[in-house]
Amino acid sequence: MNGGAVRAARLLVCLVLLPCSASAASLRDRLRASSLTVGIAGGSAFDALADNIADTAARNLPIISGSAGYTYRYNPQLEIFERTSETLGPLFLERPDTLGRGKLNVNVSYQYVQFDEFDGRSIKRLEAQDPIVIQEFDSAGNLLRSTANRLRYGLKIHSNIGSLSLTYGLLDNLDVNLLLPVIDTDFAVGVQSQVIAMALPGGGFSAAPEPLRIGRTQGNAVGIGDILLRGKYQFPAMEGGIRSAAGLQLRLPSGNENDFQGTGDFEASPFLYLSTILWSHVEPHANLGVDLRTDNVERSQARYGLGADVDVTRRIGISLAFLGRSQFKESAPASDTSFLHLTSAGVQQRPLLGVSFDRKDFFDLSFGARAVVWRQIMVFANGIYALNDDGLRNGTVIPTAGVEGTF
Repeated sequence: MNGGAVRAARLLVCLVLLPCSASAASLRDRLRASSLTVGIAGGSAFDALADNIADTAARNLPIISGSAGYTYRYNPQLEIFERTSETLGPLFLERPDTLGRGKLNVNVSYQYVQFDEFDGRSIKRLEAQDPIVIQEFDSAGNLLRSTANRLRYGLKIHSNIGSLSLTYGLLDNLDVNLLLPVIDTDFAVGVQSQVIAMALPGGGFSAAPEPLRIGRTQGNAVGIGDILLRGKYQFPAMEGGIRSAAGLQLRLPSGNENDFQGTGDFEASPFLYLSTILWSHVEPHANLGVDLRTDNVERSQARYGLGADVDVTRRIGISLAFLGRSQFKESAPASDTSFLHLTSAGVQQRPLLGVSFDRKDFFDLSFGARAVVWRQIMVFANGIYALNDDGLRNGTVIPTAGVEGTF
């Protein structure tokens, strides 16, 4: 059995047997304390670094669309449901079409997210340009010496995500959706530290290399991620065949923020969805919304997307989309993760490991396909590729696969 099959099988077992694992220390606590493995006590900057990496990892997990492949309207004259969707629909954008009164869409999907880079730098080799300065004190609080240490972190953050999405048509033009993700997170951090210079109280730094120290800690956590409640109201069609709908997404803080699986805060996200039909089998889409954070509204972010799906045949459709997110403000001020470094200009405050949590923009390319296998049952596969380097990113492609049916 290959690695992907093993991960999927393990996640399936955890879906049934939750909770299937328990850890004495959370993954965030392990990251906070990882400096202790090389004899560095850490401090507020190390804690803030761990807190922001955990929050960023949770917010960067992709969210699959709640739009069904088939949508319907009830025809009272013929007393039957008639299909209203001309295409099989997008996978990571929403379209305005609603499912239809009394219809239920069930979607089960699997994703594998492997974070590889932060601002274009490999997270396996996170290291500041300059060494950090560590001060050593005796039991009475007197400074004994200061050391300049080369510090490097190597991170592994891999998530297997199994999601259940249920969409129900309350009215012909009103849908409600529940998205329940279960996340299996593998985490490890390797730390290397080496003293390269030393200074006694009142003196300057001079070369004093010491042996390299190496430490490592790891952990695994399985749990429910943040649950999403989504609603969509479709407006009457506009002139020119433009379709539109208003959406509202509520993000419930059900995921464990200490294990990189939730944000820890409630979010409300209003959206506008637009589309039209070209040549009877091409549907362009546009989405615009904002994720409003209740803990700090200034750190909310805009979400936007453009794309199109094309039915190659009546049973096969392909989709292509640009997905964007733009933060309104930095996720953490520079002072939170600043630490003393020995620079060419002397001892200065610099971001720990050279990692900055300033304002980010995230641009992604989503590409995928849906195929009808039997009546209203479809399978789908999709990939997401990062188009820029901002923030914590997957360096290759995030794969998604699943099956859905409308009843």
